[in-house]
Amino acid sequence: MSKSKPKLLIVEDEVYSQIFYSSVLESDYDVTTVPTVDRAIKAMEETQFKLAIVDLSLPGEKDGISLLKYICKDKSDITTPIVITAHAFPKNRESAMAAGAVEFLTKPILSESLLEVVKRYIHDAP
Repeated sequence: MSKSKPKLLIVEDEVYSQIFYSSVLESDYDVTTVPTVDRAIKAMEETQFKLAIVDLSLPGEKDGISLLKYICKDKSDITTPIVITAHAFPKNRESAMAAGAVEFLTKPILSESLLEVVKRYIHDAP
C-alpha cells in the first residue's frame, strides 16, 4: 500500500496563482485550493492539513492575517502557515509573522523556491 501524500491547503484567490501552485506541488502533495478565508476555515474543519499557503489579500470580510491568527489559535498543532503575497512591504511581513506565519515569501516565486520551502516545513511538521 502506498503512503498517502501530505495534505496542503492553498488559500489564494488569483486563478493563475492557484494553477501555478497546484502544478508545482500536486505530484508530491495532496493539494486543496480555496479562494477565501471562510472556505479555508471550512476546509480545515473537515481535513487536517500539514501546511497552509496563505495570500494576504483575499476577497470577503476576512484577510490572510485573520486566517493566520485562526490557524495559530485553533490549528497550530496540525497546520504550519506560510505566506506568499505580492505585498512586499516590511509592515506586511511584520504583521504576517506576528500573526503566526513561519515564512513570508513574495510573488512572483520560482517553482524551485516554493518546493524547497514546502519540503522544509512538511519535513518538520508534526
